[in-house]
Amino acid sequence: MLRNLWSEWLRIARHIGSFNARALITLVYFTLLAPFGLLYHAVADVLHVKKQPSGSVWLNRPPTATDLETARRQG
Repeated sequence: MLRNLWSEWLRIARHIGSFNARALITLVYFTLLAPFGLLYHAVADVLHVKKQPSGSVWLNRPPTATDLETARRQG
């Protein structure tokens, strides 16, 4: 009888633990990671779209070599 009760408790405890883990990870995500992500998204300009001093969207790139050896090193 106690063995059956113990195995049933282990089954219920596993479900409770699974729920607690999901709830804790969700809480950590929405209280720590999501605000930092939203702040980074609002502040960062990874594609350099906001910086347009001359009104042009072109980015100045350094010239690259156009010889055959450089073309072979591409991959």
